[in-house]
Amino acid sequence: MEKLPLLLLWTVLLISLGGLYVGGELLVSGAVALANRLGIRKVVIGLTVVAMGTSMPEFFVSLFGALRGSSDISVGNVVGSNLANIGLALGLSVLIRKAVGKLKEVVWDLLFLSVMTAILWTMGLDREISGWEGGLLLVGLFFYVFASSRRKRLEVEEEKSLSYPLLLIIVGIGVLSVAANYTVKSGILVSQRMGITTLAIGMTAMALGTSLPEISVSLVAAAKREGGIGVGNVVGSNIFNLLGVLGGVSLLRPLEINRSLLTVYIPASLGFTLFLLLLAAFRGRMDRRQALFLLVVYFILMYYLFR
Repeated sequence: MEKLPLLLLWTVLLISLGGLYVGGELLVSGAVALANRLGIRKVVIGLTVVAMGTSMPEFFVSLFGALRGSSDISVGNVVGSNLANIGLALGLSVLIRKAVGKLKEVVWDLLFLSVMTAILWTMGLDREISGWEGGLLLVGLFFYVFASSRRKRLEVEEEKSLSYPLLLIIVGIGVLSVAANYTVKSGILVSQRMGITTLAIGMTAMALGTSLPEISVSLVAAAKREGGIGVGNVVGSNIFNLLGVLGGVSLLRPLEINRSLLTVYIPASLGFTLFLLLLAAFRGRMDRRQALFLLVVYFILMYYLFR
């Protein structure tokens, strides 16, 4: 792929984006069917099954970045993805369908994400996330998954087979993973030919490439009027990115933290999360004006990165 001309790289990128949409469609359909048949609230499915599936691209990108000695790729990918998940995925979804802005059911999840983001920021003050700190992040993830599994269930009218929705989820995750892989590869090559730094690649091409599954799932959920899946996917994916991806990767190899991540982008990620938490706690929803505000702030942050 490295020898392809720029026009063909853009073609691969666009085809991969189409694959992400198809994968998102399959994953949302399977998740909704699974929620209905098990009597599990859709927001819980979004916070766990869908979030874990759409976080797989981030994990593999961050893992290979760390193995190749590029902490900027590993950490920048996660922080950039979390910003994109809220600023782009949720922001665009609410602009498309206001119903996606209902945040009442994720108050405690947003509180947990805010606390863990603050802990990550504290861990990074010495410019490194060590192996034992990564282990603590993973413990936090296990606690979150266990707590989510204990949530109140809905009544199920009749027993139905789970094979079909599980198949849709598995195929959807598979399509998302393959499409995200080619999206990232082509995006990196396009960015490199434009002379962008490693951190900028990690927070833009890598982060956007690996966040496209979340963006696709959230937009598909908005189109299908499945607001619980969309909100749950964004919040849950950010939790999995922070605890599962950074925790798992740093457990294998300590990660260095770029100074600009500590001074600008991790605080910005915390600010985004606290903004959602305040909306969830006091209003219970986000309207289009607030979604537009998130989008504008996100693009300002990206502009600052390239400055």
